Amino acid sequence: IKTVFWHSSAHVLGAAIENVYGAHLAIGPPLQDGFYYDCYMGKETLSEEDLKKIEASALKVCQAKHKFERLELSKEEALEMFVANPFKINLISNKIGDGQMTSVYRCGPLIDLCMGPHLPSTGKIKAFAATKASATNWLGQVTNDPLQRVYGIAFPEKAMLKKWQEFQEKAKQRDHRNLGMKQELFFFHQLSPGSCFWLPHGTRVYNKLVAFIKNQYWTRGYEEVI
Repeated sequence: IKTVFWHSSAHVLGAAIENVYGAHLAIGPPLQDGFYYDCYMGKETLSEEDLKKIEASALKVCQAKHKFERLELSKEEALEMFVANPFKINLISNKIGDGQMTSVYRCGPLIDLCMGPHLPSTGKIKAFAATKASATNWLGQVTNDPLQRVYGIAFPEKAMLKKWQEFQEKAKQRDHRNLGMKQELFFFHQLSPGSCFWLPHGTRVYNKLVAFIKNQYWTRGYEEVI
């Protein structure tokens, strides 16, 4: 049920992205904790203000109570329908065999490739948030077109979204990456991106952990290699 709810919400997110920016949509699956939609916007990146605009548009789609309508198309019909979107054309060409049928779902202003199932209508979504955006590439290949990935979360009740946001805030406060820097255990620097620089107090913790691990190696009959 949760997967169906967030899968449907991903379509709402896609509709909002199209409404606000006219971007080419790529793929938009549900996740274990929410959903996302990838879109092509050239060299543009999305800011916090952009996310607010997308969120506002998504809420309008929800309030409009658009039905999710399933349509069956031939491969040729699908290619004609999505002729302006190279990412959908790529999916249709490579995933659908000649002479085979595929399905699309209409949700208000959006028509998207999808196997379903979905909610009866967007009206079942009462709370929606566009949570963050990041950069990615088509099919995860760095040589392919750059995409913007917009993440979202949605719920059937506003109180559930509020509870989720409170949990996220608490998790952020407990984040070891922030706590470690506040306690002056370590820091990160562009001198070596992705590497951790251990400060004196952090080095003591680090050395204690290494000593513990080494002791476990010998206790359990392992030998070390580097």
